[in-house]
Amino acid sequence: MAKKFNGVEIVKKIDKALDEATSQFLTDTQSNLSGSSPLDTGRLASSWNIGKGQPDLSAPDVRESKGPIKIKPFSGEITYGGDWFISSNLPYTYRSAYDPYNGRRGGGDWFTRIENSLSKDIDRIFQRALSQIK
Repeated sequence: MAKKFNGVEIVKKIDKALDEATSQFLTDTQSNLSGSSPLDTGRLASSWNIGKGQPDLSAPDVRESKGPIKIKPFSGEITYGGDWFISSNLPYTYRSAYDPYNGRRGGGDWFTRIENSLSKDIDRIFQRALSQIK
């Protein structure tokens, strides 16, 4: 016997899948940026923040020597919709991201590589989340 169609339940499942996919995409991207940032003291790697509606303007404390990388989790609930930002508010972030002589692995392509893979990442994450809806 065929299962009865329940539109309200399907919409709830879609909303939940979109929320989960948005959360995964943002936290994965934050983690990728942190993990690929050039290391000196670890401050840049710890500076990538998620913000909703506007960039999170906080920055980690100044460090004199190498310290642990601490990724700041978003303090609220991540949901689909609205404007989301992943930002670093250190004065040298832009230079570090685009300078071809910077980078943990020799070369400044770390940021551009992440930036160029965003559309593939979001497509993969959302396709997976939505394909699980039955």
